Amino acid sequence: MSTPPQAPSVTLPQAELPEETVCARNDVRRSMRRLRAEQPPELAQSRSAAAQQRLLDWPLWQQARSVALYVGVRGELATSGLLQAAWQDEKVVWLPRVRPDAPGLMEFVACGGPQQLRPGPMGLLEPVDALPGVGPEGFLRHGQQQMAPAADGAAHLAFAPDIALLPGVAFDLAGGRLGYGGGYYDRFLEKALNCPRVGLCFEFQLVSSLPLAPWDQRVNYICTEERILCL
Repeated sequence: MSTPPQAPSVTLPQAELPEETVCARNDVRRSMRRLRAEQPPELAQSRSAAAQQRLLDWPLWQQARSVALYVGVRGELATSGLLQAAWQDEKVVWLPRVRPDAPGLMEFVACGGPQQLRPGPMGLLEPVDALPGVGPEGFLRHGQQQMAPAADGAAHLAFAPDIALLPGVAFDLAGGRLGYGGGYYDRFLEKALNCPRVGLCFEFQLVSSLPLAPWDQRVNYICTEERILCL
């Protein structure tokens, strides 16, 4: 596979946040990680199954032919049922992969099944290196779509998912999303991912408001084991 073009350096201006906001954001992250760690495994499993079933029954999911997903790990709400259903229904499944050539950036990769995954940084499952990806540097203007070559180079896929499911440490009732602090999703989402964005989390990760930064990207829907919110 040819070497992808060097992505521009992008840095989220963390230092520009007031100290009290930085502390509040870190407090939320610590609190949510603790709540997830204290959740009994069998309860996390049943809650994950309930949330995934809500999505599987949702017309927006059922009508989608191309979906951006992620592999849930480290106490996140599981996505294995969604991935299995998407592949079984022959949806195009886009999964994130960290860009080793561009710190802080990730790309999305069309992945055809679990056999095309391998352990990535911090133990996260990612698409194998042989599969081509679509990075945020390809979105130069609002609404522009980047084309990703297929593995054999004979065809192209447009990165144009009908729906995108996003992880997060916490979400709020206005659609605010607080990530893990690396900024990977915020850098990608700010470019041109214009499909419906769905935050996927446990009900206890949903709060009334979050100490958000100007660069924090929002979602249109939130799905938990108890409900789907349209925001």
